[in-house]
Amino acid sequence: MTTQQLAPAADTTLTATPAPLSDALAKLQQAETRLAQRIRTISAAFLLVTSAFCLYWLVSWVWAGHYIGGPILAVIMFCFLGYLYRPVSLLWRPQQWAVDKAWRQADEVRREAGKAFMASQALGAYRWVTRGGRMLGLFTDSRTLYLLADQSGEQHALMDAARVVKQVYVDEQATTTTTSNTTTKHGRRNIYAFTNSWGMLGSGKSRSTTTTSSTTVRNFTLHLQLQCEGHHPFWVQLPFADDWQEAQNWKLLIEQAVAR
Repeated sequence: MTTQQLAPAADTTLTATPAPLSDALAKLQQAETRLAQRIRTISAAFLLVTSAFCLYWLVSWVWAGHYIGGPILAVIMFCFLGYLYRPVSLLWRPQQWAVDKAWRQADEVRREAGKAFMASQALGAYRWVTRGGRMLGLFTDSRTLYLLADQSGEQHALMDAARVVKQVYVDEQATTTTTSNTTTKHGRRNIYAFTNSWGMLGSGKSRSTTTTSSTTVRNFTLHLQLQCEGHHPFWVQLPFADDWQEAQNWKLLIEQAVAR
């Protein structure tokens, strides 16, 4: 979804992006750029080496008279070498760690900036939550919704919840993993020995038992549709992992603010 930044409207008040957050976001963008460049460089080198290697053998096999088998084997070899691309990702692991660290730093700065801003507002009691690089808050007494996210242009946005909130719901996604284990038990077998050098193995029974276990992981996401005056509606998603109760609590808080 394309991020749409808000502009000041009658039901929305925007305050400029905090300087510490701007710096953290700039560092994050730099880290992501370095990671993307590293991936492109290594991927291009890997593709060049594997293509040259397969091309060499293709020419060799065709030169030897394998006009049909040569191309087929070259394609199979190229596909097989493609499996080696996954270990290649270790070469950009340091850049990926730098991006993860920059993300955590930006989230921490966003949270502290949002907490300081909400505390400075004379709008009554409030609650806040940060999820997925977004900070959402609610002043329960004044029914004012607070947002600090990419959808607000990383600016402090104060919105009239009753006028701005259009939809709110919690989405559930379940992932099930199934594991099967088979155990085979052999019954007793009799051995008939006729001489010291040969004998006969009697019949026996074997029993196999298959045990299947399933694990289901559920993840819950709060979806909030907002529409400020004079602007198109947009969605804000906050992932709550497996915390269904907290996601439902926020859904109820927002519904109560809208319905009052």
